[in-house]
Amino acid sequence: MELQGISSTDTGTSIYAVASAVRSEQPDLRPHAAPDGTVTVMFSDIEGSTSINERLGDERWMDVLRSHNALIRERISAYHGAEVKTAGDGFMVAFQSPLQAVRCAVAIQRAFGEHNGGHAEHPLRVRIGLHAGTPVAEAGDYYGKDVTLAARIGDAARGGEILVSSDLRRLVESATDVAFGEPRELELKGLLGTHAVYAVAWEGAR
Repeated sequence: MELQGISSTDTGTSIYAVASAVRSEQPDLRPHAAPDGTVTVMFSDIEGSTSINERLGDERWMDVLRSHNALIRERISAYHGAEVKTAGDGFMVAFQSPLQAVRCAVAIQRAFGEHNGGHAEHPLRVRIGLHAGTPVAEAGDYYGKDVTLAARIGDAARGGEILVSSDLRRLVESATDVAFGEPRELELKGLLGTHAVYAVAWEGAR
């Protein structure tokens, strides 16, 4: 796993758990590919979920987790995503359409914004990262690089934030209902050089 940019210091995140599982299992993403072979992958988890669990206790945490998972799955279904893997509060989702993937991420953040308005005692701040790649031709390379990139972008996001790769931004930049912030250059563990990521503006988006 360290050769793929994963180390023991990552094991506290649910995104790590999901990414680790899919690298081992390498599920077939071809059914979720666009005609050109592109698959858009979304990773998400709850920021600080371990501390929330400790604060609430296991029984209340499981109630919170079930509500979280239901909100995520409702939006995945509405935007035609495919749930690839879950672990705890972490999700990996595949989309044929990069624009639908971004719209799904926006819908998820808006849903949790509304949820948190009624649950101020334990708000859930979700981190989301997205990247588009072409896994059909070289599945091994995809799981070694593109899944790592998507997971790392998710890890770099703050709670309540959507970050996308520059590749994904190019695919959806003509959409009139999606707005991006300025590029942010990040060094992502296990990947050479720096990588430009963009935050998606979602507050008030419909």
